[in-house]
Amino acid sequence: MSNVSGIGDAYYWSVFKIAEAFGLHRDTVKKRLLAANTPVAATVRGNPVYALQHVGPALFSVKHEAADSVHDPSRMEPKERKDWYQSENERIKLEKEQRKLIPVDEVVIVYSSMRKAVVQVLETIPDVLERDCALTPQAVGVVQQAIDDLRYTLQEKSYEACAAELIPDEEGESLQEE
Repeated sequence: MSNVSGIGDAYYWSVFKIAEAFGLHRDTVKKRLLAANTPVAATVRGNPVYALQHVGPALFSVKHEAADSVHDPSRMEPKERKDWYQSENERIKLEKEQRKLIPVDEVVIVYSSMRKAVVQVLETIPDVLERDCALTPQAVGVVQQAIDDLRYTLQEKSYEACAAELIPDEEGESLQEE
């Protein structure tokens, strides 16, 4: 720690000392102090020092801008809410046209066909191992059991994923979103 010549100087800290005390990176401390327009209390050995009474709020205050930046329709005026929902509908239409938003039915069809292709290959593996690798029937049985477990897991996960999208939530609305 540094030498303190006066009791008031004990509450003036450099960026390095602030970063060390609060476990933050020096660049983070500098950025937050600049963003909060924290005044420099003094300069010691060519480095700015800041009063702790200004440092705490600058480093740890909650940003109100972040909460305002997220649009909450329940806090909007009726005209603003209508405009917001209209813009959201237009955004969804645009994303559908650009194929950034894919209908659930299409995703289910593609995923189902991929799963069927994987299962078909998995079903032939024991025969290939027995015929081409001369695996014993016991070893083939172990492989078959592992494949059956994998198929069952694929089936369960597929069902859970599809059911989660198609089963209505507690408000009675379907979670299916195109």
